[in-house]
Amino acid sequence: MLRSVFKPAVILFVICFVVTMAVAFMYNFTREAIDQRKAVDAQNARRQVLSEADEFIPVENVDVIKQGNKSLDIVKEVYEAVRNGKTIGHVFTVVTKGYGGDMEVTIGVDSEGTITGVKIGSHSETPGLGAKASQEPFITQFTGVKPEGPFTVVKGKSSAPEEIDAISGATITSRAVTNAVQAAYDMSAILKKEN
Repeated sequence: MLRSVFKPAVILFVICFVVTMAVAFMYNFTREAIDQRKAVDAQNARRQVLSEADEFIPVENVDVIKQGNKSLDIVKEVYEAVRNGKTIGHVFTVVTKGYGGDMEVTIGVDSEGTITGVKIGSHSETPGLGAKASQEPFITQFTGVKPEGPFTVVKGKSSAPEEIDAISGATITSRAVTNAVQAAYDMSAILKKEN
């Protein structure tokens, strides 16, 4: 009786061990290529949101710049956008909480305080609803806006540039993206004061 239980358990253990080792090997084998691909995708996102820049220089001490402001904790990376040796704005990588989990959003703000572009990266939003955040007409509502007040999400027609029309059935996602853009804009205002 013990042998009839023991033998299948050992076989199952060996199979699980071999499969786990194969997955670990493949992960280690492909990790460098995956990391390189992520870096290229991030660089492309920065170019899309502030296309006039020649290069993007990482800004150090991002946590110090946040000055303890909790609303800026979602800003993960800041890049100085440079053209011909002159700063023309900043690009921000923001990780915000959407309906389906974390959303990575890349936002460009020029030196005049105008939003130059917003790009949604990795996310787990619902296809056909929250996933529409990366498409027109929602995402383009931010481009070219120099807000005079905080961004707000509205249901229905917006009456000011700072009012963002929510995606029907995806208000949580709409607010998450809007909060990401607001955090990037607030961070750009701090950087502008420091220069």
